[in-house]
Amino acid sequence: MSAAVQVGELLQDYAGRGVFGAFSRRETRGGNGEYRLRWHRGQLFQVHWNQRRQTLRLPCVLPAVPAGSPMYRELKAWLRARQDGALPDHRRCAPDKVGISTYNRDGEVALTLQVRDGDVEYATRRLLALVNEIYLDFLSSGLYYDWLLETFDLDPDNPH
Repeated sequence: MSAAVQVGELLQDYAGRGVFGAFSRRETRGGNGEYRLRWHRGQLFQVHWNQRRQTLRLPCVLPAVPAGSPMYRELKAWLRARQDGALPDHRRCAPDKVGISTYNRDGEVALTLQVRDGDVEYATRRLLALVNEIYLDFLSSGLYYDWLLETFDLDPDNPH
């Protein structure tokens, strides 16, 4: 099974368990794959598998984050800490298995995991765990309450 199909099957499994609100997939030429899923705050996330680079990339994991902002600097530090050996294995991204990188283009924060040891399943599961932790841990600190309200047009009187 190609890596693109493997990523698609794993994401399809998560979708089948109700983790995503919607899911579609398309394996493309050259062993690449494109996947779309509706997830946190009803956002449409895109995941791209690049066979040649051995990367999983989300072009926009967080919208409306200025590149020079304290929030973006804190997110980058938080992501670096996800590879710290002091974290339990189930929360850590083993640096010998995946590399984590991020960049900010016009306020859209992209997240990329590079597979270092060929274990695409591990990388896919870690990518999903990282995104989940960004929304449930990093953003829940209270520091970004106003950003959450503005970015996702939330009603502060209705937490759902």
